Amino acid sequence: MPAAANIHLIVGEDDYLAEATARKIVEAAVPADLRASAVETIDGNAANEEAQLASLAACRASVQTPPFLDPVKLTWWRGVNFLPGGGRNGKTTEAVGNALRKFAEELAANPLPGNQFLVVTATKLLKTSIFAKTFKGFAQVVEFAGGGKNRDRMESALARLPELAAEEKLSFAPGADAEFIAKVGTDTRVIVSELVKMRTYLGAERDTVTREDIAAVASVGGDEPELWEITDAISQRNPAKLVATLSNFEGKNGFGILLATVAEKFFRELVVYREAIDNGWLTPYGTWARDLPQQVADDLDAAGVGPAASKSPWMTKRAASNARAFTMRELRLARYRMLQAREKLVSSAADDSLVASELLRVIARPARPARK
Repeated sequence: MPAAANIHLIVGEDDYLAEATARKIVEAAVPADLRASAVETIDGNAANEEAQLASLAACRASVQTPPFLDPVKLTWWRGVNFLPGGGRNGKTTEAVGNALRKFAEELAANPLPGNQFLVVTATKLLKTSIFAKTFKGFAQVVEFAGGGKNRDRMESALARLPELAAEEKLSFAPGADAEFIAKVGTDTRVIVSELVKMRTYLGAERDTVTREDIAAVASVGGDEPELWEITDAISQRNPAKLVATLSNFEGKNGFGILLATVAEKFFRELVVYREAIDNGWLTPYGTWARDLPQQVADDLDAAGVGPAASKSPWMTKRAASNARAFTMRELRLARYRMLQAREKLVSSAADDSLVASELLRVIARPARPARK
């Protein structure tokens, strides 16, 4: 049986790679203006048999429900952690195993119509299981190798680095790329986090990462929490999440300055997105207006956020959502507070907690409902 072009199984413990691959499929299959309604995401991270069977049932129901108003539908069963070989100690219960096998057999016997898609991302899969063999008979399967020899992981991470660095408009001096991977490790999400930090450190003046930069900024083993966990908490206006995330950085030398820099850049970009939404250039759901004035488009692209800029559609959608959580006045005031906090930290012995206090003031009000 030939593999269907509209069913995809992506397996890998590196969740960043798996999700990035899935998002590319989503972007190719579903037009940007339809994704809010035509893409249904089912959480596959389930801790016990009851939750696992419920997750599978939700996925099956979504797959069996054809598009209603949209011309296309995509079901993303995301982060499944209980496929055969992926459960606790590599095992799933008999009931879950039987249900998974039945689901695979149903898909094999009843191919999805051309306007429906199924994307499954999973952490692990036992290749010799009936589920795996059945699925591979009709689906497009991508497997990212996990574990293995350290040398193999290093080579794989080094091969991915240029593309990941280019997203931050960075490149590496000769030999610096290998030193970077050797220091931060091979986990893709950590690599991306370290590249974001490096971009902040270099500023607008330089784009080439040197050995000296790595020695000054990169963390051994990439052991710092991802910076986007902080910006996520900010955009959600979630004080408890922000405090919990910031606690992971306690005792990190110079973190206050880095946090103020990252937060200032975050608010600066949201000001541009908020202005675009308020002027009707960008819909509240992240789609650029088709009749966008050329000068406006050029200005937005120059700011790195316009239709022709490097940001992917899903990133624009997310940024628009983040911007809608604040008024323009709140965003401008937040950026001013971050600039002031960074200046105090640089010019005096102010404590790093100053930035955290200012951020909590920024997000103190509840998130505003999305504006049409």
